[in-house]
Amino acid sequence: MDTLKVVNNDGAVVGEVEVSAKLAQVRVNPQLLHDVIVGYQRNRRRGTASTLTRGEVSASGKKPWRQKGTGRARAGSVASPIWRGGGVTFGPQPRDFKRPIPRRLRERALEAAFADKLREGGVVVVERIPDTGGKTKEMARWLTQVDAQRKPLIVLGEPGEDVVRAARNIAGAAVARMESLTAWMLMNHGKLVVAKDVFNKLQERLG
Repeated sequence: MDTLKVVNNDGAVVGEVEVSAKLAQVRVNPQLLHDVIVGYQRNRRRGTASTLTRGEVSASGKKPWRQKGTGRARAGSVASPIWRGGGVTFGPQPRDFKRPIPRRLRERALEAAFADKLREGGVVVVERIPDTGGKTKEMARWLTQVDAQRKPLIVLGEPGEDVVRAARNIAGAAVARMESLTAWMLMNHGKLVVAKDVFNKLQERLG
């Protein structure tokens, strides 16, 4: 793939943009993508799940009944895990799931995910992102016109609060800055929608 079509806000083709030769030659490394995506997922986990052990349950330390002579099983504490309201045995405790992802691996994964999007026709290059005034209805109509209505990821070169506000109520849609783009975002969305100038800058960054 040497070029991509550029469409206007009505979905009509108005030109072409060249695709970097390096990106066209990039091959997907499934293991690399798997490792990086798992790393992103682990880093998103809060790890705050917590249960009380028998030593942490609020309960009396008094023995429920005497050891012998009652005919009942021995019991030493109402905080025992076998009692209702007692502690939990081997329950989850707060922990850190984070897995550092080296910068070079993140870049290689993003490069591979972007190249894969290009090959499968998942990149929509537009003249510019329209000013919808923050209106969800207008944004949804525009995404339909450029054939990017299913889980689109709109990439911006600079902050765009109106675009974010207009897209946040569209199911599956997301908006990201070019600097914060990740392989996880690309693989978790359908069409990638990007303005021509931002597309060229993104190619320079990855190339």
